[in-house]
Amino acid sequence: MKRKILVVDDEQNIREIIKDLLSEKEYEVTTAVDGQDALDKMNYEQFDLFILDIYMPRMDGMELMQKIKEKYPLAVVIITTGYSSIDGAINAIRGGAFHYITKPIIGEELLNVVDRGMDHYNELAGSMRRSPEDTTSGKNFFDTIMLRNFSSEEKADFHEMAIRKTYEKGETIPLAQEPGTIILLESGSASVYISDTLIENLEEGQSWGEESFIPSNKNFTTLRAKKDCVVRHYNRNNIIEFFKYHKESLLKLFMINLMTLMYLKWKKSMGKIAMFMGYSQTQEDKE
Repeated sequence: MKRKILVVDDEQNIREIIKDLLSEKEYEVTTAVDGQDALDKMNYEQFDLFILDIYMPRMDGMELMQKIKEKYPLAVVIITTGYSSIDGAINAIRGGAFHYITKPIIGEELLNVVDRGMDHYNELAGSMRRSPEDTTSGKNFFDTIMLRNFSSEEKADFHEMAIRKTYEKGETIPLAQEPGTIILLESGSASVYISDTLIENLEEGQSWGEESFIPSNKNFTTLRAKKDCVVRHYNRNNIIEFFKYHKESLLKLFMINLMTLMYLKWKKSMGKIAMFMGYSQTQEDKE
């Protein structure tokens, strides 16, 4: 299947040059004269990559990119700009653009950036399509789900920032910004409570608190060591800092994995509610 590209530029000759170059590489290219025209075309077609001029009438490239990202969060956007407006292109990169190309367009540079953009899109889209094993347990669970598609070095770097602490049976495991709101149970077991109600038991390799990475709200659950255990705490600010020094696609992969994990936990919870409607805690659970 041909990859589809939308080229948006108010200059007809630029649109035609880009379309001719990409069509020769067997990309399927659609053109639009400005941002509003592009949005109209997006109502009828889906695109794998977008090439946007930064300055256009009715709607500039920055505003259009934001609207594209709202509709397609993983969209790969390439910005084109004149030499005199490179600062705007750099701001676009900070705003989520994949790359920028200066005018006049050089064919080899354009094709190189587009090919890399497509590889980037395939990497992100492939991560969405590949479903992990539908489980939230297992000794290598954190790496299997949360760090899926990370390299060995990236996984090692991620784990290195964790604060490792030991808790005795019955001791409360803090879920605060310090030492860290996301926890990974390295060994032992722990129980999760809302008030005094047991809602989950965690075993080796399981984690808790992932949703705290998105908002920094206070946790409403309590974690208590069921047996002596070793816990890795991941601080939200440290995680954000970690991604500042790695490629942009790594953060996107992490967010995809995070959404997958939260879905799996939600699915597991729904199953429990269906199975144990009217369930009351046993003495064994309370211990």
